[in-house]
Amino acid sequence: MKFRIILAGAASLILACGTADAGVLDALKIMANNKPPATPFDPRAAPPAPDYRQRASWAALPDMHDASDISPPGVAQVDQRTAPADVFYIYPTTFFSKTQWNASITDAANNARIDALPMRSQATVFNGCCAVYAPRYRQMTLGAYVKWSASSEAAQDLAYRDVARAFDEYLAKYNKGRPFIIAGHSQGSRIARRLIAERIDGKPVAKRMVAAYLVGTWIERAWFDGLRDIKPCTSATDTRCVVTYSSFEEGRKATFQRITLGRSSNYKPETIRRPYVCINPVTWTTDPTPSPLARQLGGLLPDDAGPLPRPQPRMVTARCVDGAVYVSKLDPRYTAKAIPFGNLHNIDYNIYFMDIRANAVARVAAFTR
Repeated sequence: MKFRIILAGAASLILACGTADAGVLDALKIMANNKPPATPFDPRAAPPAPDYRQRASWAALPDMHDASDISPPGVAQVDQRTAPADVFYIYPTTFFSKTQWNASITDAANNARIDALPMRSQATVFNGCCAVYAPRYRQMTLGAYVKWSASSEAAQDLAYRDVARAFDEYLAKYNKGRPFIIAGHSQGSRIARRLIAERIDGKPVAKRMVAAYLVGTWIERAWFDGLRDIKPCTSATDTRCVVTYSSFEEGRKATFQRITLGRSSNYKPETIRRPYVCINPVTWTTDPTPSPLARQLGGLLPDDAGPLPRPQPRMVTARCVDGAVYVSKLDPRYTAKAIPFGNLHNIDYNIYFMDIRANAVARVAAFTR
């Protein structure tokens, strides 16, 4: 039985990339190393819930020295105490347990990964425009995505409820009527999508949302049909809108990968053929024309510690098609970070670090003028 499952997984992955290359072995290794917990989700076994009245429950606050407080050499950041807007940032998956469905926010090793990786390479994007708020939350383990189940749904719901409570605390204690951005990546973007639908759209607070950067997830165009206030971003200065895309190397088949891997993992929403939203994070347009190389402001690959490096401008061309941004001319240091089959999910922010940074500043300016 186990052998047949492995063969079926390999066949799906070969179909997804169109070739039986070394990426298949890498993908199978990822799947094998990230199995979901063997026992079903049990809320009684979940780690204690965060108390967002406590500073220890936050990875970033404007008056706290944290990993979001750095910027590249020569790149100015705002004084977060007087910034014109806030960003409420939800980090991606850094938890890889095979025995726990959800992370504890007191897990020192996981907190160190959060601070060293997404806080440095994603949350710092927004300190040019905004005061940074980032709650720690009981995120779901990666294995729950590898094989989706009712337990995955329950674990994701637990993670969402933490973030929703953190957002309520942010609005009640910190926001004070200010404009804000919602930002996330991967698991963080999926949670943010639900947060927008349940806590923001159709409510008075929607009038204060500058934009949402829901990166590294697939958002179908039909989702916006059910919203009252929030739409897809279609230009560089639209507001009350959502920026979304997933990055792939040019020449790959992103839609086919999404559908095939959705079937392999049993995550049914991504197996449906339907139009997905995408905006080019270099040109900030939705048409499929590749961006000029000279247009890109700069990518950035930080180390796990120390100062951020200088951004690398004019590094890529990018074109946007059905939820995916196809990238060409990417520096080999970045392609080395790809996961199998040219999927650039891990560096969705890094490739366009300065482009997103400048765009967030522009959207805040458009919103507040």
